[in-house]
Amino acid sequence: MARFKPYSRREFWRLFRLWAMRNWLTLAFAAAALIAILAIEVVVLVVIPEPSAFSWWCLGAVQAGAIAAFAHLVHSLFLANEGRAITHLRGSWGEDNTRSELQRAKRKRLIWDWVDSIDLRSGDIDHLVVTRHAGLVVIDSKWRNHTSDVQEIARSARRTQLRAEAVARTVLGRASTARHRARVNALAVSPLIVMWGAAQSTVPENAHIDGIPFVRGRGLLTWLGSHSGEEVTRAAAKDLVRRLERFRADTASGAGE
Repeated sequence: MARFKPYSRREFWRLFRLWAMRNWLTLAFAAAALIAILAIEVVVLVVIPEPSAFSWWCLGAVQAGAIAAFAHLVHSLFLANEGRAITHLRGSWGEDNTRSELQRAKRKRLIWDWVDSIDLRSGDIDHLVVTRHAGLVVIDSKWRNHTSDVQEIARSARRTQLRAEAVARTVLGRASTARHRARVNALAVSPLIVMWGAAQSTVPENAHIDGIPFVRGRGLLTWLGSHSGEEVTRAAAKDLVRRLERFRADTASGAGE
């Protein structure tokens, strides 16, 4: 199944490109200085003295270190000067971690499959999961160092649930037969917040805020395995995932026009 880059990751690199364009002259001078340093290292290590295997090894090690330090410096300057970047970086960490847990859930046959990063005019959906026995679960991944904003997170999850229900109605309304449509339209859409970062250690078991369940990132598989409902057949799940992916591609194409 094709995976889209998470919204947070796409937004992070969009901000980086904008920052780099605003500061291109500074970055150009820094790159020129790096090239000069690398050239001096070549002269000092392998041009002036008789080159040896050790000197070539030193040259590679020093140049790799200089390039890594330069990349780290640019990254740090970007994070220090673009306030929104760290938020999107943490968001991408959370989505990547949740995706890894969903891969494990699929291998353990807890879910059929899922679709990442559905962009809508009113917002985005991190992960829409087609479970085996619990309908559709719409997951918001959050990376937090503290839980001071859990009420807002819960309200956001409720809005995401409404968006997911609208997507499901749109997608499932295209089902080819009345029997198949009746089978999949009954799927409930349940919201779930998956917490990552330091804040996940403060999430108690079976935590609910304003009716929205919160789980620790490493407890996602347990949560998926403990919830049951109407069984989703393999054929229905495969068809639904295909329709969701087509919907995601259509919305992404429309956004790019």
